[in-house]
Amino acid sequence: MKRIGLVIAVPVIIGVGYFLAYPELSLRASAPDITAIPTASVTADKTAAPAKAKKRGAAVPLVVVAAARKEDVPVTKTVVGTIEPVETVAVRPQIDGIVVTRSVTDGQMVKTGDVLFKLDDRAIRATIDKDQAALAKDQASLVAAQLDLSGAQDLAKQRIDTNQQVYQLDAAVKVLEAMINMDKAQIAADQVQLSYMTITAPIDGRVGVVNTSVGNLVRTSDTTGGLLTITRMAPLRVSFTLAESDLAAVRAAVANNPATVQIKLPGSDATVATGQLNFIDSSVDTASGTVVLKADVANSDGALWPGQYVTAVVDLSLQKDATTVPLIAVQQGSNGSFVFLVHPDKTVAMQTVALANTAGDTAVIASGVQPGDQVVVDGQLHLQDGATVQTTTKEAQATPSQDNGVAPQKVER
Repeated sequence: MKRIGLVIAVPVIIGVGYFLAYPELSLRASAPDITAIPTASVTADKTAAPAKAKKRGAAVPLVVVAAARKEDVPVTKTVVGTIEPVETVAVRPQIDGIVVTRSVTDGQMVKTGDVLFKLDDRAIRATIDKDQAALAKDQASLVAAQLDLSGAQDLAKQRIDTNQQVYQLDAAVKVLEAMINMDKAQIAADQVQLSYMTITAPIDGRVGVVNTSVGNLVRTSDTTGGLLTITRMAPLRVSFTLAESDLAAVRAAVANNPATVQIKLPGSDATVATGQLNFIDSSVDTASGTVVLKADVANSDGALWPGQYVTAVVDLSLQKDATTVPLIAVQQGSNGSFVFLVHPDKTVAMQTVALANTAGDTAVIASGVQPGDQVVVDGQLHLQDGATVQTTTKEAQATPSQDNGVAPQKVER
């Protein structure tokens, strides 16, 4: 019996000690089996969680909106062009000589008639003195011949002398008169040669690199760039090309009114100069399918430089009553261009649009948007079709607060 009681008592004691050491096991044993919970109940709880979070005040995104407008938009073509000088002169000597004076430096601005160089003119001046002396000699001979002719004519009237001598003296007078005319012509030619010894600026402009200095012998046969180059800096000309397909529109623009060309510097939207289109090439380049156009610009402020690359914007026509939105509102997707429309209930919708044209930071919409529609211009990154948003405008963001100078958030709910 003792053995039977011992066999019964030992397991009971071990069981009691186990439950005392691990009480949580008793709780688990009494908990219901979670695997027995229906699947529909779990799914319902998961679906209800976001809705409960939304009711607790989930953040509604704030976006900047702008209204689509109806306005007249210029139809333009934007191309890359180059600035060309209207006049460029390579100054070369017109007579051989040694440079004795240099009055110009590299890059100097000069006016028409400014002295650039002087050459050694001693030889030509001596030639002029010689020719003037020959003129004086012939003039004195002419006076003597005229007196002889007058005396012979008086004797011929008195029949003391024959007319033959009168004829001879008359011929001598005419020869001397011709010689005097030759002397005067020679002196005039010498004066021209003397003028070549002083080299002046033929046009207003900026001097390039001066290729000679005092003491150098310059020759008319030198053809390597000349003494220097002068480029007129104002006005200038912009040259650019347009595709053959744009030729008809350009010709129509020129026929109606002088087409305006706006000049902008690369990387800038500011117009630095405006000119009138005044040249269309007489033929289309068959290799590239383009035609060359040019326009003169005043460049009175010196903002442009010959050889400079610029952006040329050609105004071709005016599109009236066009529907426009800020270009930043137009997004690109797999199905083409689209915008986010904001409905009166503050929900957004992805609206596919067709672009007709762009003018600067404005997009011309052919279809998809009507004037007055609200489109999102900032904050599109995290938007989805059907999302609820708060809206504000750039004008509201830019208006300073009267209290602390901080732009208030004008929010439409």
